Amino acid sequence: MPTQQKQASNKFARIKKLIAASLSVVSLAAFAQQTVTLNDAIVYSLKQHPDLKSFVYMKEAANGLIEQASITNPATINVDVEDVLGTGKYSGVSGMQTTLSISWLLEEEIIKSRVNVANQKSTVAMFQQEVKALDIAAETARIFITLLSQKEQLTLAKLAQNQAQKLLSEIKARVKAGRFNVIDELRAKADLSKKKLVVEDLLHEIEASKSQLSAQWQGNTEFVIDGSLLAIPTIAQVETAYERLKSNPRLKVFASKQRIAESEIALAKANQQPAWSINTGIKRNEAVDDFAFTAGVSIPLGGDNRNRGQIMALQAKQNQSIAESDAWFKRISTQLLLLTHKLKHSRHVITGLSNETIPLLEMASTKAEQAYKMGSYRYTDLYAVQQELISTQLALIEAYTNIQLFNIELERLTGASISL
Repeated sequence: MPTQQKQASNKFARIKKLIAASLSVVSLAAFAQQTVTLNDAIVYSLKQHPDLKSFVYMKEAANGLIEQASITNPATINVDVEDVLGTGKYSGVSGMQTTLSISWLLEEEIIKSRVNVANQKSTVAMFQQEVKALDIAAETARIFITLLSQKEQLTLAKLAQNQAQKLLSEIKARVKAGRFNVIDELRAKADLSKKKLVVEDLLHEIEASKSQLSAQWQGNTEFVIDGSLLAIPTIAQVETAYERLKSNPRLKVFASKQRIAESEIALAKANQQPAWSINTGIKRNEAVDDFAFTAGVSIPLGGDNRNRGQIMALQAKQNQSIAESDAWFKRISTQLLLLTHKLKHSRHVITGLSNETIPLLEMASTKAEQAYKMGSYRYTDLYAVQQELISTQLALIEAYTNIQLFNIELERLTGASISL
């Protein structure tokens, strides 16, 4: 059990390594071992989950936009300096180089701005992929913890069923001997039937949860899970949540959107200046029966503020992103505060039930059964004590389950453990 506790307590600390492994060596053949840990489930989900596949095409699209942004506007006929001066002699390559160099100088600022916008959008897509991966990992962990909880409940339910079966056998013998009333036997049979139903229901719930878990990686349910609910996060882990919050990829998405707005403002300002145009053509000189190339540069006047409205809109968009980022941070900070209180409360519940309540009820149940067999205690009272013990044991399982689920949510909100 100590080994399982150590593995469970370190589950999120190793997720980065697991994700890296999932991108290179994980294959569905791994299911041949028939055992799946929480770490395995997260790796399989990040490798096979359909919601992550779309990011491959999103990345390709972003790369295409970056490449397209770096392309200059196509030129038609290029002439050199001599042609512009009207010598009528076309020198070909030198003229092409002269005009292209002029075109590049004219477009360089705009091209850089376009490429910068495309790069920032690509960065947003990358951080959005991190956000999706974080949510998928958290959802996989929640299903896994739920499945572990159901297995613990099943163990308890089977134990209660065995105890009810044993008690019924003893009651039957004593009823037959005339020492107990047949009413106790009937009530014991009814109690056993209810406990059998609990076991059956849990078996169905476990199969449903296994199907839900395997759907995370589009697999089958031919596996068993390996893990423990007993690991409890330390107070130090809980109290460092605020420090880790700034690493959440959602904040990176907000920051990248702000940089996109900055780049779009720079692009709008670069496009605000009227564009120069280079015109070329061929002119016939009838006096000497010859042809000459002609070229000219058009420089529009005025219109320096033609993108003023667009720039104002982009600045407002940037301010909106900043406001949304601040609001999100405050909202998540409040959620973290509530989670830390819930985690601390669950720790107190586990300590109280484990160290005091359950030991006392176990002792009471044992003594009640002994007293009942001696004829000094009623079946109704024995049943009440046993049910109270079972109910408290279920509460302990629930407390362990909650503390694991709260910890998963804490990791999801901080975003410090998952990064692609």
